[in-house]
Amino acid sequence: MKNIDYLIRKDNTQKVYLTENTIDITPLLNETYPYIIDSIKKENFILKSEKCNLFKELVYENKVVGFCSYDFSREFMTAALNNIYILPEFRGNHLFLEELEKTMEEHNKPSIIEPTRYIVELLIKYGFAKKINENIVASAIEFIVPGEHVLTNNEIENEEELSTHYYDLNICASIHLLDSKKCTIAYSLPLNDDIIRYDCIENRSNLDDDYFRNIKKIYTENQEEILEILVDLEENLPLKKYTLEEVIGTEDELSMYIETLIDDAHITHDQALKIRNQLKEEYEAGMILNESLLIRLAYLFNIPEEPRLVTHDEKCPYCEMPIDDHDKYCHYCGINLSYNPAEVEDRLINSIRQFNNNLNTKEDIRYIAYKFLKMINENIDFEYAMFMSEKNFNIEFSILKKFLDENNYIKDKKITKEGIDFLNNHPLHYYEKYHMDIVDYTRFEQFFWDNDDLDGDEICLKFLDKYDDEYIDEIKEEIKKNS
Repeated sequence: MKNIDYLIRKDNTQKVYLTENTIDITPLLNETYPYIIDSIKKENFILKSEKCNLFKELVYENKVVGFCSYDFSREFMTAALNNIYILPEFRGNHLFLEELEKTMEEHNKPSIIEPTRYIVELLIKYGFAKKINENIVASAIEFIVPGEHVLTNNEIENEEELSTHYYDLNICASIHLLDSKKCTIAYSLPLNDDIIRYDCIENRSNLDDDYFRNIKKIYTENQEEILEILVDLEENLPLKKYTLEEVIGTEDELSMYIETLIDDAHITHDQALKIRNQLKEEYEAGMILNESLLIRLAYLFNIPEEPRLVTHDEKCPYCEMPIDDHDKYCHYCGINLSYNPAEVEDRLINSIRQFNNNLNTKEDIRYIAYKFLKMINENIDFEYAMFMSEKNFNIEFSILKKFLDENNYIKDKKITKEGIDFLNNHPLHYYEKYHMDIVDYTRFEQFFWDNDDLDGDEICLKFLDKYDDEYIDEIKEEIKKNS
């Protein structure tokens, strides 16, 4: 037997390659891991993807014995496994399990691109998936199938990427019920490994209408049980739960995540601060969960112009991307799908301390208008800004729109010059500009409106004169410099 000159990694340290561009996997294997590529060829193993942007060694007892590769998305802070290979003599040592757990602890829940039946059976063994019946499997780990590899039993309009939590062991395919009324089932093309190991081509030759109707029947008749299975599986995943401060940083310092996204998205520091403040408000309102903080942050830095997937029964009400009924949050935009504004309204109003009890006063409508126009001025989607205003401030948009129209603050869903002037002369503008959060905003706002015949900076100085505090003095000096 030929001796293998393994690459040695002290302390089982895993070497990782990460790039914003792409890594060509086969040339990397040929150059750095010749014994691994030799084994791949000997087994007639076919890589599912020749490219990745995250490549990780798999190390066992200080030897590099395999690799895995991912499509790593900074857009959604997710990693999609597109290849994994372990030398035959080192299989059975839970390297795949360790890699999944490590990814969940360091990043987020990974997905798997076109899993083979063997991979799915490992997920069952590790407790990340469970059989619903003899053939159908529900998985807490999502399966992704590129659009060009998706088949359907009925004709559909668009060729789309499939994202699903279900697998059919009999035909070795990721599957999903796209349309229950029409009994439209999507399923993945056969993979080479499944053809060789499980003769899945033969099993697929028996596919007919009855087969697909039976899949639909399994889904519809066991819906609650399937939902419970998926919820239990996901609850037991070793996912890292982030704190708000970890994700957005402190008042004095932006987080590592935001700094990285500034570089990647090529946006300004001021824009990043606005996004941070929006995320903070949404989190405090209950719209974001700890598990979805990173996803939401990345989404706000790079909001898609329009939904990219449309053939799906259930969609997120906020971004219209596909969701499943067991999802706690949208895996694209990060919104808490159980968000109930009625339950958090009191807490929200108390936390922002920016209202009087009467929501119909002139001051309050000006405050709501400011928050709405600020979102529009920051290029936040008009419908989303409208939704946030209605839900967070318990106001019908028609009331707000009447105020905006009367003052010519908005036109064709865009902010006008008058709207910009309104923003720049609102008390909250000065409160935020001069970091006056040491004083009560409600009192400052009332004082501002009572003295609105004065210049804004003058009002600030006059109000702060009431306080004897070193930090207040620093704020006053800053105001004087800007006056």
